[in-house]
Amino acid sequence: MKKSLTMLLLSIALILAACSGQTEGESGGDGPVEITYLKPGADDPDTRERVQDIIDRFEEENPDIKVKLEAVGWDNAYQKLVTGFNGGSSPDVFAGGSRWMTAFADMDALLPLTDMASEKIKEYPEALQQSSQYKDEIYAIPRAFSARSLIYRTDLIEEPPTTWEELVETAKTVQEENEGMYGFAISGAAHVSTTTQYFNYLLQNGGQVFDEEGNVMINSPEAVEALKYYTDFYTEHKVVPNPVEYNRELLPVLFKEGKIAMYVIGPWGKALMGVDPDNEDTPYASAPLPKGKKMANILVSDSIYVSAKTEHPEESWKFIEFLTSLEEQKEFDKSNGSLPLLTEEAKDPFFKEDPYFSTFVDMIEHGEPQPMPAVWEPFQDVITTAVQRALDGEDPQKVLDDAAKEIKEQELEPK
Repeated sequence: MKKSLTMLLLSIALILAACSGQTEGESGGDGPVEITYLKPGADDPDTRERVQDIIDRFEEENPDIKVKLEAVGWDNAYQKLVTGFNGGSSPDVFAGGSRWMTAFADMDALLPLTDMASEKIKEYPEALQQSSQYKDEIYAIPRAFSARSLIYRTDLIEEPPTTWEELVETAKTVQEENEGMYGFAISGAAHVSTTTQYFNYLLQNGGQVFDEEGNVMINSPEAVEALKYYTDFYTEHKVVPNPVEYNRELLPVLFKEGKIAMYVIGPWGKALMGVDPDNEDTPYASAPLPKGKKMANILVSDSIYVSAKTEHPEESWKFIEFLTSLEEQKEFDKSNGSLPLLTEEAKDPFFKEDPYFSTFVDMIEHGEPQPMPAVWEPFQDVITTAVQRALDGEDPQKVLDDAAKEIKEQELEPK
């Protein structure tokens, strides 16, 4: 009798546990749903702290959702994500380069956001709307982007150059008048910035990387002429230090050290220099890019994605909406030294009235989206190799013909 009563009580306890003891975060449980957010760059302690502060604010407003931050370096982010997709595991939400979108979409790794984001995407400039879509679907929401401007020494250059010809002449003049200083600087290292630095000139010369059908156009007359102009700074005019030794992020350091008088960069250049424009040693200002056949510059952006494997699409979208709300996005851009991402945000006096930032804001209207090859990394290698060969003295037409052939053979055209 006693044994039977014990078994009965145990059975009742197990039934009650089964009814009420679901694991926290599972559907139907009392605890919050947990989603993971992978943020490249959050391996840096300062960045991680800023991102965690945002997560804390979101969780305070949404106590039914818990966000677990997964930090990774930018150098490892792409491969980590690809490995996760292939292995069947991935974060619910992740940030990354907009240039990754086509490859991830073709891997069926991204959740289409069209139904949820069709109105949200209208809050962004047209170029960013384009970079968020692929094959008639919205796959990404912009998170950060940058236009390009010229940074120049105001104590050495009275008026900044406004054309390609003036840029060369100004670089020559300031170099002749200041021993030990180069007039300008460009990048040519094996780095993503080499492609974007060259593409500014390609776009200004009326060139395209791919046409509307996705056919490679990198060896067109306009593209060849732009590459010759770009590499002539080193091979013919000799007004820049060896570009192969530098990526774009190193140019602000050269500028601050008084080794160059001008360079091209996004608004984060100010933070990399670490000095205000009116400093005594290297006073500077921003100016529109010197104009080619037209005014243009490339808009490079980072985006936020949702994994196709997520079990919590609604919670993931709610988190993205919070991250990219006007209030949160404005705070992010101000603290990050980024351009105002939302059209409404750009009206803030902080961006419009600051002489340094206002130039970059004005360049947004001349921005064109970054090309979207089938896979970015091998495409980047092809373009960088072509630029480096031209810097080494090879014929620009030949190196770009080879690049176009390689892009076709590797099936990198976005078709």
